[in-house]
Amino acid sequence: MTKTSTRLPVITVDGVSKRYRLYSRPIDRIIEFVTGRARHQPYWGLRDVSFSIGSGEIVGIVGRNGAGKSTLLRLLTGISTPTSGEITIRARMSAILELGSGFHPELSGRETVYLGGAVLGMSTADVEARYDGIVDFAELGPYMDMPFKTYSLGMQARLSFSVASCIDPEIMIIDEALGAGDGAFIAKCFERIRQICAGGATVVFVSHNTYLVQRLCQRALWIDQGRLVADGDPATVCRDYESLLRSISQDEAMARNRAAMSRFEDADSKAVDLAPLSRISHRWGTGEVRITAFNLLDAEQKPLTTIFGGDSLTIRLDYDGNCDEHNLAVVVTIVREDGVVAATFDNRDADIKFGPVKGSGKFVIELNRVLLGPGRYLISPHIYRDVHGVVANEDVLDYHDRIYEFTVAAKGRGYAVMVDHPARWVHTPEV
Repeated sequence: MTKTSTRLPVITVDGVSKRYRLYSRPIDRIIEFVTGRARHQPYWGLRDVSFSIGSGEIVGIVGRNGAGKSTLLRLLTGISTPTSGEITIRARMSAILELGSGFHPELSGRETVYLGGAVLGMSTADVEARYDGIVDFAELGPYMDMPFKTYSLGMQARLSFSVASCIDPEIMIIDEALGAGDGAFIAKCFERIRQICAGGATVVFVSHNTYLVQRLCQRALWIDQGRLVADGDPATVCRDYESLLRSISQDEAMARNRAAMSRFEDADSKAVDLAPLSRISHRWGTGEVRITAFNLLDAEQKPLTTIFGGDSLTIRLDYDGNCDEHNLAVVVTIVREDGVVAATFDNRDADIKFGPVKGSGKFVIELNRVLLGPGRYLISPHIYRDVHGVVANEDVLDYHDRIYEFTVAAKGRGYAVMVDHPARWVHTPEV
């Protein structure tokens, strides 16, 4: 699935592939050069990747280690050239490919700023004019005369981002640099990025942190095994990516369980598949109790996908199963499309006991007034054993990960708020 931006493209990647040569021994390179006989194994870092990014877009890229993200960024920044295909860049670029890239560890923070500015094409006079602003943004004033190598990862992230963003780039590429920053600085960086994009600049943000991608980006790309797997809405792309990671983790856990059980003679009779639903997209669990239906209903008990803030909402969850456990938890989590958890409903908070289960039943959650702000929301209903307070994979009976969604519309002015809280106004004009 490839999405083409409707804005004027500043980055165009058309059928790009990148092949590397892998040698078993360093001497094989020489033997290959002298004899003309291949002594390497081809490895494709990217295969036939195509997309375009428009002016002013904030695009996130997710993927596992070795998926091809860094290869793509090296091609975009011109560090490497593609084996086939074409990349077109139509604007000036600033990149943070890793913390401290291009910086000498022995230089002081002050010298590092001048070096970073020179790498970005700035003159000494330009750096001097912006120096105070760079230091103020990084909040590293007392440490600027200390060697860069003595900085913590968080301090390196501050200085790297401050230098890279000081030139008001037309394209800014960030590869995991914000991962080492604290929450306050990340929020500060997000605001700077939005300011840069408001002026028409484009940002490409690479991170393993899907929460940050959903918070910052308007669009997400997912790369896996060198191919572009998905391109679209960050909430959907990140959900699918997390589903793959979860499936891989479960496969690894099951493999370890089988290896441990193989030590026993009757291992085959005792082995149990703890995740029969793991192959169902965005759903997993033991299946002892299953969610058979999930509905959002309006005041007339009719299914809905859109609701106005302040209206009533009924959540209905039907289940069926066979489980002897007495302490079962039924939880419904509502997540805003940028990854922020907006609400959680738990049967234990309502003092409703659940279990054992012998057959079918239903839960009904009634909300007299929906206080959520306008926007798109995703819902994750799930059932699990509440045994030790820590939920293990084998404790999850059925988990529906952000499968259901609805939209909250504003009755009045469409302010972008998290909570549309009711309030009573009193106005007393002075005489």
